[in-house]
Amino acid sequence: MKLIYVENGVDFTLSYGDIDERFYYTMASMYADIIDQVNEDETAELFDEFEERLEAVVSKTEGIGWGFHDNLAELHAQIRWI
Repeated sequence: MKLIYVENGVDFTLSYGDIDERFYYTMASMYADIIDQVNEDETAELFDEFEERLEAVVSKTEGIGWGFHDNLAELHAQIRWI
């Protein structure tokens, strides 16, 4: 569910334009929770299941303001299975 939230937030921004810093902070916080869950999974099942979607979210944020893309890219780089 958390990944759907982030995906929808990114799609909303791409459709309707830049939002405020608090919105992006919330989205990045949710993405960080997802990365934590992926890293806690000892079998890498979650990574295998969501790898493409996690990468796609980061790719789609290129050019979005408030440092959002950079923040998500840094979080994505913390995935231990990469």
